[in-house]
Amino acid sequence: MIGTGNGSRPPGRAGHQLEPMDGTSTIAPGTEELRLRVQLLSLREQIERNHFLLMRLNAASARLIQSLEQSDVFDAIAEIIANLVGSEEIAVFDFHPAEQTFSLAWSWGVEAAALQPFLCGAGMFGRAVQQGLSQYQERQPETALLPYEKNLTACVLLKSSGEIIAVIAIFSLLPQKNNLEWADFELLKFLETYGAVAIKFQRLQGKRVSP
Repeated sequence: MIGTGNGSRPPGRAGHQLEPMDGTSTIAPGTEELRLRVQLLSLREQIERNHFLLMRLNAASARLIQSLEQSDVFDAIAEIIANLVGSEEIAVFDFHPAEQTFSLAWSWGVEAAALQPFLCGAGMFGRAVQQGLSQYQERQPETALLPYEKNLTACVLLKSSGEIIAVIAIFSLLPQKNNLEWADFELLKFLETYGAVAIKFQRLQGKRVSP
């Protein structure tokens, strides 16, 4: 038997690095460890973000269900936006498709006089109806705002079965909040549908004739 002399493994062919005996990659251990750590952190962040969103959606859903029994859907929507999004200046407008105008259904934290200009359906309100999409000021910075829209953060279009039920106007955010975040957009998307259903339910309840 031929020995190696110094106890080391015999060299491979010239110009070729020997593959490890166990079949693992030749990537430096430190580099591989760093890559795996980054992947794990990314996956953990995704799970935590989704968990955070699900908790918020669950809280919003529970409050809307409660509102069906208490007939306080508008209060429920305001609480959801105040506690989970971060604004205490909110108004809900009914939409009148024949006239393409709005009427104020409910408001909280905003002076009635400041809401009057929105009834004509211009600006963000008009674009929301024309496009069938909610409008967010920070997502369209290039679009000129009307003078009375300077404090309007979002115009959330509530639709049920293709019918526009109402529009939620969200004005200034709380001082500690600079802008809307990804979870806020997801929560408001939830309200687009389920807020509309809750309002529609409350309206139908109000039309019921007492026995």
